[in-house]
Formats: sequence, structure tokens, C-alpha cells
Amino acid sequence: MLNHQKIEILDSTLREGEQTPGVSFSVKQKIAMIKRLDAFGMDFIELGHPVVSPDVYEAVETLNDLELHAKKMAHGRASKSDINDVATIGVKWMGIFFGTSPLSLKHKFNVTKSEALKRIETCVKYGKDKGLKLRFTAEDASRTNLDFLIQVGQVVQECGAERFSLADTVGCLTPARMKELVTNIRSEIDLPLHVHCHNDFGLATANALAALESGAQCVDVTVNGMGERCGLPPLAEVTTILTELYKVNHNWDLGLLPELSKLVESFSGRISEANQPIVGKNAFTHKAGLHVKAVMEEPKSYEAISPETVYRKRHIVIDKYTGKAALKNKLDIMGMHLKDWQLKATLKEIKAHPEKVSWKDDELISLANSIIIKV
Repeated sequence: MLNHQKIEILDSTLREGEQTPGVSFSVKQKIAMIKRLDAFGMDFIELGHPVVSPDVYEAVETLNDLELHAKKMAHGRASKSDINDVATIGVKWMGIFFGTSPLSLKHKFNVTKSEALKRIETCVKYGKDKGLKLRFTAEDASRTNLDFLIQVGQVVQECGAERFSLADTVGCLTPARMKELVTNIRSEIDLPLHVHCHNDFGLATANALAALESGAQCVDVTVNGMGERCGLPPLAEVTTILTELYKVNHNWDLGLLPELSKLVESFSGRISEANQPIVGKNAFTHKAGLHVKAVMEEPKSYEAISPETVYRKRHIVIDKYTGKAALKNKLDIMGMHLKDWQLKATLKEIKAHPEKVSWKDDELISLANSIIIKV
């Protein structure tokens, strides 16, 4: 469906990801992350918002000096001071944002629509005069009147912006509404469209994919789905889905996903959920006896993709749900080849201990030996 469409990914782990409560990356950590993100094959990497703090300003300066394949983008408000910071540092791309919803216009800026359009026009022209390539983001686009949103897009296009971005700032869109929004904007705006989806209702990944299906070119992601409140679409989900389900041909190195996930976990102190797709501990773990038996005969029975695709390994849990085939396979791997009646006796003992949620290898060996010795 998306084979002949240009698809790009922007990673915002260093900027939006650092906005996760309790997270603050050092400059050294950001260097380590950006190098791996670039090796993964990212199209854009957001370096940060320089005005936030001295360390973020320093990080943006340092990261901008690195030789990367990805396009580097700094983040900033639609203000001359933020534009000056980015121009001074020398980042080629800048993502300018301005809230366009009635809530933003009234409570954040206290301006009318016409005043907002003038302010947007002034800042985009100023940024272009500074020699920057600009992505303009309509913050809270999902709660902005469509006619006004189109006006905003037309203004930034006329002023020379290279990209127009739609932000579902509070994650309130559904995939159907996202498709409608992107379709309507594309019919009026010629600029490549980006989308920035938040996960407040758990729909960020679905909405990002819906946007791409409707003709958007770039979606924002973060490693492990980090970000404000419930975060953004996780990098692993979006890129693996695009590769495996949509058959998008890109140079993403999916094998780096587990490494990236663990790296960001170690720097952020934020441990991913065990059942997180692709990179979670349980993503390729099987427990129920019937499942395990089928997977051993044909992995595709219960695996949409091979764990080797993303440099993972299959794991079989042994507990009260275990079947004889799974137990035999596990013991055979450990060099213990039990007779059928011994297997049955061992399995009976396992099922008699429901309090044990996972039998370790040494425990299984000890149990199997005790069964053998009894006779």
C-alpha cells in the first residue's frame, strides 16, 4: 500500500523523550543515543529545544557538530529569539511550533486568528531570512477548525516553509479522523506533511500509520514511546510494522531496535513494559502448552515475525500451563532425555506447584533427576 510512497521517520527521543517525567539525559548520553539512532537509519533526528536550559543548548551545539546521515533538526517556538538561537548554533533544520486551536489562541497567546496568522507569517519569513529550512507544526491541530488550519498551512507554504506538521497534541484523534484530516490538508497544501501523534488514548501508532496511509510523508517517534504524559508512537512498533506489514522498503536496521531500547532504558531509568511489542521481554515468549507445541513445529503459528528479524530469541516459559512437548523440548536442549513416563511424572509435579510462575533450568534439572532417582 505504501511501497511507492516516500516514507520518513523523525526521532524525537532527545527532545520529546527527555520531556518524560523523571528523565534528564546528559550530553554524553545524547551523543551515544544519536549515533545509534543514525546507524539505525533515521531520516530526521530532533536535537532539542535550545532555550530550555544551558545543558540542552550545549547538547544541541555538540550534536550539531557530529557527522550524521540523518537530517538534524532543532525545536523552537514561533519567536525570533528561538529562531536566533538555532541560527546561531547553525542547525540547518528548525521545527517551529505554534498552537492553533481555540484553546491555544485564547489561553496561551490571547490573540485572534488574524493576529495568529500574522505572527506565524512573521516568524516563518524571519526563519527563512536566517537561512533555515523550516518545518512548521500546528500544535493542537486535531482541535483546530479545519478552515483555519488550512489557512495556517497556506500561509507557511507561501512564506517558504519546507514542511507542514500536524500535531495531535492530546492524542484525541482516531485513525478514521486522522485519515480525514490528512486527506483534507493534502487537498489544499502542497508541502510534505508530518504528523506528531500523542498516545493519551493508546492510538498514537495507529494514528501515525493512518496518516501515512492518507499521504503524510513523515511521522514522529521516540525510542520506547517516551514523551509527555503517555508519549509518542514507539520507534520499534512503527518501523517494524511498516517493514513487515506494509512491506515498505527502507534502510532501517531493525536489528538495532533491542539495543536502542536497552540503551534508552539505561539512560532514562524508565523500564519498558514486559509486553511492549517488538522490544518487550515477553514479545517472543510462549507459555501455554498448545501454543508452544505449535511454535516448535511451525514458529509462524504464533509469531507474526521471526524474533531473529529484530535480533531477539524465542523464550519458552515452563509452569503449570506447560505441555509435555514443551517440557520434552526444554529438557532435551539441556541434555536430559527422559522416557515418556518420566516426562509425565515430571510434568505432574510441575502442575502441582501453581505458585511457581517460571521454573529455572537448574530447578527443572533437579526435579527431573528426583523423578529418575525415585524408580
